[in-house]
Amino acid sequence: MNPVLDASVFVAAISPAERHHAQARALFASHPEASPYLVPALFRVEVIAALARRGESDHLLDLVDALIRGPRFYACPMDAALLDEAAIVARQARLRGYDAIYVALAISRNAPLFTLDREIRKRLEVAFPAVRVHEKA
Repeated sequence: MNPVLDASVFVAAISPAERHHAQARALFASHPEASPYLVPALFRVEVIAALARRGESDHLLDLVDALIRGPRFYACPMDAALLDEAAIVARQARLRGYDAIYVALAISRNAPLFTLDREIRKRLEVAFPAVRVHEKA
C-alpha cells in the first residue's frame, strides 16, 4: 500500500541540519523505492518553498524538484472532494490547512500517513483514530 508522505518528513530527510534528520531518513527509506509515495499536488511547492526559505542553493532546489517529479512520488490532484474532506478534517481535528490536506488524502486513499509531527498524531488519535500514522521506520 502506498503511504501519504508529509512534506516535512521529506524536507528533514534531505536536510542534514534538521533536528529529526536521521529519523526522517529512516522513515522515508522504509517504504520500497519501487512503490511511489502519495502526495497532494501542493507537495512540490511546499518542499521547494521550505528549502528556498532556508537559502538552499539553486542546484539543490533543481535536484529536489527533479526528484519530486520522478517516479518516487505520485502527486494526487487537489480536487473538490479532497478539499471537502480536508475541511472536515481541519474542523474536527483542529489541524492547519496544509496538514488537513495530507490527512484527507490518507483518509480518501485508505493509506497510512508518514509524518513526524506529533501534534498531528495526537489530534488524529482523538478525531480520526482509524488513520494509521507512522513516525518510525
